[in-house]
Amino acid sequence: MQPSPRGVALDVLNAVEERKAYANLQLAHALEGSGLQRLDRGLVSELVLGVLRRQNALDFALDGLLKRPGGVPTDARRLLRLGAYQILYLDRIPDAVACHETVELAKQAGLGRLTSLINGVLRQLVRRRDEIPWPRWEDKPVEHLTVVESHPEWLVRRWLKQFGAERTRAICQVNNQPAAVSLRVNGLRANRDAFLQQLAEAGVEAVPSALHGMGVRLASASAVTRLPGFAEGLFTVQDESSMVVAPVVDPQPGEIVVDACAAPGGKTTHMAERSGDKATIHSWDIHPHKLGLIRENCRRLGIECVQVEAIDARHPAEALRGEVDCLLLDAPCSGLGVLRRKPELRYRISEADLVRLRELQRELLDGAAPLVKPGGVLVYSTCTIEPEENFQQVKDFLQRHPDFGAEDLSPFLPDLDFTEEEKRQSAKGYFQILPHRFQTDGFFVARLRRRS
Repeated sequence: MQPSPRGVALDVLNAVEERKAYANLQLAHALEGSGLQRLDRGLVSELVLGVLRRQNALDFALDGLLKRPGGVPTDARRLLRLGAYQILYLDRIPDAVACHETVELAKQAGLGRLTSLINGVLRQLVRRRDEIPWPRWEDKPVEHLTVVESHPEWLVRRWLKQFGAERTRAICQVNNQPAAVSLRVNGLRANRDAFLQQLAEAGVEAVPSALHGMGVRLASASAVTRLPGFAEGLFTVQDESSMVVAPVVDPQPGEIVVDACAAPGGKTTHMAERSGDKATIHSWDIHPHKLGLIRENCRRLGIECVQVEAIDARHPAEALRGEVDCLLLDAPCSGLGVLRRKPELRYRISEADLVRLRELQRELLDGAAPLVKPGGVLVYSTCTIEPEENFQQVKDFLQRHPDFGAEDLSPFLPDLDFTEEEKRQSAKGYFQILPHRFQTDGFFVARLRRRS
């Protein structure tokens, strides 16, 4: 019997909460084996990501209808969120259908004892949704962003202090919008105009990226492996903001390059393409099971200059000490710049994690820095927008390593309508992309040169 879209969505939500699975990976795995048609697959994605993005708001609305909110079993809570999301956020689904299907799903999941509770609460929600006392932005900005935009209070307070009220609100709002699928055209095998034409002929709507000359943004979600040119290695998936990194590294033919935390290989392959596949690129990762992803990406894209190795960049091989022309450290981080794609992170990351990750980043920087030759370049990047992991991390590194200096990023960045603040940043050697600026992932990059 083929599973229902709501049943698949519930299975994914269960895995995310109970096994701490990553929503995007679990979702892709569930859809691959579901046998669902395109529209139903789209509904599954909408339900999973929507429930996770709006979890605080859903709980706020439901708790106002429950006699004992803390006494609701977790499996019932997940079903209630699933039904409530359809009622509050999906106009195309009739209220009666949302209630009925959620109750039926409870029965199928062996939770028949909870059907009366679920049915009663959801029907109350339909009748009383216009009475929900949402915290108003004008009166209670912290509570509004915590509840209505479903971001943890500690993070809201941090961002209000760092970015101010309007930018924080814009970041929270864009984090709850669907993330566009973006592709990077493989410059070794295609050009962007021809690839866009190929997509158009296949009925796939796409536009050029403003952040990179080989970037393409799809107008709607699509099964990437089924797009024309995938098997031929004409493109790879990569967010537009991370496409900024390889041009900042600027690898040249004949140079020795290290990608110190490389899996799954998006930036490794981008650097290889930038060098015309004529640099020597060492692609490292500490997790051996991820190395196959890098090799597979290189194989499909026709890249031969990459050497994939299981190496901890905190303790690199002495053979490359002082020999590397360009070193990229795309460091493990909190991921708080990619909450559109990984909404579950907002409920998992804590301030204590920032302290732990900052120490790991420091160790990686100190371990990798001696590899860079005099006159060589170290590029540090993350997919977070937290200053401790970004600006402050670079500042502290330069204090510990006075033989390195920040280098103006302006020549390496795309020609965009930058704010004065962004221009000052890039002139100092670093660039922070906030999610709302270009509707991309939040990202940070810094370019440091070792003095001759």
